[in-house]
Amino acid sequence: MPALPDISSPAAALRRWPAWLAAFACVLLSGCAQLPYRPAAGPITDVSWDVAAPSTTALSPVYATARARRDSAERVWRLLNDRFHDPSFNGVNWGQVRVRLVPQAAAARSDAALYRVLKAMAAELRDPHTEVLTPRESVDLRQFVAPRNGVTLSVIDGRLAVLEVEPDTPGAAAGLHAGDVVLAINDAAITPAFLSAAAADPATLQAQPLAGDGPEALPADAADAARVRAMRAVRRLLRSQVAAADVPSAGPPPAPRRMRLAIERPSRGQPLLVDVMAAPRARPPQAQLRWLDGQVALIAFNRFHPSVRGEIEHALDAAAGARALIIDLRGNGGGLLEMYRWFVGRFMPDERVPMRTATRSRGYPDARSVDDLVVAPQRTPLLQPIAVLIDGRTASSAELAAVTLAEQRAALLVGEPTCGCAVAVRVEYVLPDGGGLRIAETGFLSARGARMQDEPTLPNLRVSPTLDDLRAGRDVVLAEAYRRLLERLPAGDALPRR
Repeated sequence: MPALPDISSPAAALRRWPAWLAAFACVLLSGCAQLPYRPAAGPITDVSWDVAAPSTTALSPVYATARARRDSAERVWRLLNDRFHDPSFNGVNWGQVRVRLVPQAAAARSDAALYRVLKAMAAELRDPHTEVLTPRESVDLRQFVAPRNGVTLSVIDGRLAVLEVEPDTPGAAAGLHAGDVVLAINDAAITPAFLSAAAADPATLQAQPLAGDGPEALPADAADAARVRAMRAVRRLLRSQVAAADVPSAGPPPAPRRMRLAIERPSRGQPLLVDVMAAPRARPPQAQLRWLDGQVALIAFNRFHPSVRGEIEHALDAAAGARALIIDLRGNGGGLLEMYRWFVGRFMPDERVPMRTATRSRGYPDARSVDDLVVAPQRTPLLQPIAVLIDGRTASSAELAAVTLAEQRAALLVGEPTCGCAVAVRVEYVLPDGGGLRIAETGFLSARGARMQDEPTLPNLRVSPTLDDLRAGRDVVLAEAYRRLLERLPAGDALPRR
């Protein structure tokens, strides 16, 4: 066997070794060492809360040399190579990604340019949970801050419409209403023909996170898939139409993003022009308990996060005497896996294995390790009939909860297909300047074999609002869930109708 090369110069040695030996040596040499990590959620102390966005004109000291930039890109690529939950990398030739992008990272002339390359590398995997964050973005994520205007758009009755307007947001201040039809975004007309063409465009078959796509997977139903593809085109248009550049700067915060909408509203004869400004804005976790008739409890929350656990626990305790429960997970983007386990444990009469986790097997890059995810009962279980409200914004831990309650407690799922994007980020790996690398390391299979990633969960009862419903303020999904719960109660135990 020939002698091994001198490793006093690691970079040079790696270039001379065979590929398999170089990969093995990466574990030993500092140039390929793994990145440190911090919790995936919650406060962090290694980055200042007022950290600036990456410079577009200069390189920070930790990225001053081409070798340092190449090393950071190599570490990001290696971690994604070793930890991403899908050994097929979503069909991407991962080795070619390295060949193409690592040299671009080494050639970057500013921190912002380097981050564009690192973000593009993670985006190749087309997974919304797998991403590279700048230090500013990592801090904002933990404070639930993102550019927002408070307006949720959706394709309804074949038109692009306002689905929801959050109170006390720019969208509400601009006078937008649920049920408003969007005729144009800035200078781009949004017609039924535009939406139909977008739904048939091959470019919308695959998600492109950097282009503005949301995390939704394509549902199996053709009509549902067409709506998701049309919304991909709308989001890409929004990304291209923003007034402020997406490239981070080293100066003051970027100007708010302006969006001019031409709105059709039945009460007006002429289109209404509305300017909506999006700017960094927090949307913290919230929980709510409502009694529909004094006997049916409705519990709604928007995030599986420890900061709202006390509110959810109070709501569950108060609902212990309800005849039936409705859990509203519409618009719930998920959160921490431990919060999911605690929440569904409140509904379990005994210990169960509602999910199995799938992770990459260390040392066997093409294999997966599958383990049981055990959920234990939490206090006195709530065993009443349950309905769970879901939609395309029900994601991550919220999807796990919906499927668990359906499979383990025969809960009725009402609404529209979920996001189909339930994977877990275990930790956030820390880049040299405090930025973060988040990797979807864990996939899930339900106890009955349902794949939770890339396969939206279907409701038992499909209910979608119409434009007339939105304009009239009718929550038809909630109304139908309530009606069906009445039918599930034992004879003689019916609830009074509203």
